[in-house]
Amino acid sequence: MIDTQTFTVSDFLKAFDAPASDAEMIAQEIEKYDFRYRRLNAKERAGVIEGVLGRMSGFTEVGAHRQGIWESCWTDASAAYEAGDGKASTLDPSFMGATPVLRLGSDYAKPQLPDFETHWFRIIRHWLFTRYLSEAKRVFEFGCGSGFNLDCLARMYPEKVLTGLDWSNAAVDLVDRIAADHGHKLHGEHFDFFDPNPDLELGTGSVAMTFAALEQTGKNFKTFAEWLLACKPDLVVSMEPVLEFYDAECEFDRLAIRYHNVRKYLNGYYSWLREQEKQNRVKILKAHRCRFGSLYHEGYSLLIWKPLV
Repeated sequence: MIDTQTFTVSDFLKAFDAPASDAEMIAQEIEKYDFRYRRLNAKERAGVIEGVLGRMSGFTEVGAHRQGIWESCWTDASAAYEAGDGKASTLDPSFMGATPVLRLGSDYAKPQLPDFETHWFRIIRHWLFTRYLSEAKRVFEFGCGSGFNLDCLARMYPEKVLTGLDWSNAAVDLVDRIAADHGHKLHGEHFDFFDPNPDLELGTGSVAMTFAALEQTGKNFKTFAEWLLACKPDLVVSMEPVLEFYDAECEFDRLAIRYHNVRKYLNGYYSWLREQEKQNRVKILKAHRCRFGSLYHEGYSLLIWKPLV
């Protein structure tokens, strides 16, 4: 007999490190989806680990050299959006739910439905937007991709002024099209993490956010981080893979560390934030590992901070 479990309200509260007072909000959201899953048996788990190790050498490194790949990716996203008559679900990135096995609560799990990861992300996104962005007047998403986060935010808070920034022209054009189609207070702008626009102003009443985008900068995140600090938004919300959160003594985590290093994902951002906090330049409001991710790593860790200088 297959031992099926369900990811419950309590599980979400723990995963997000959310207060009990958020339970009702989360309960209303999870009613929309099926969060059943099962754990792998020993043979299945061994096979997953063997498969991960076998594919490790075939992964490409991230960085500025991949700009053309992202241009193609968001061009395809634009075509999917058009073919789907502008439905919000067509904006979901294809890398979500791309593997049948996920990382869930410090071990592997097989969801009942392939959309588990996408739906899990929608829950944490709704929670983040409600808890941290409700008072913001302007929101800037850096590395906005298809604009799926901004479209969601615009539907939740139509009064907010939103800006989607990306180094892909296709992404910028798609954001502008979404705004035109749905009447959002939203526009797209070209932006390069490695060469930030000195004329872009954020300031009082603004929130800056990154979702699995700053990961592409690897060790070269400081140019953007220092620029962002100088821009003085009220708050910075980052959902990224955080290398420092893994435990090198744990086999499960060592696989994620190895994958993270092979891809050369974001490295040192949390350590940099802690150093800035020691210097009273920033205040870290949340640094939390949600213990959820795709087959290879966990890209949903939270670093939320605000500038003090």
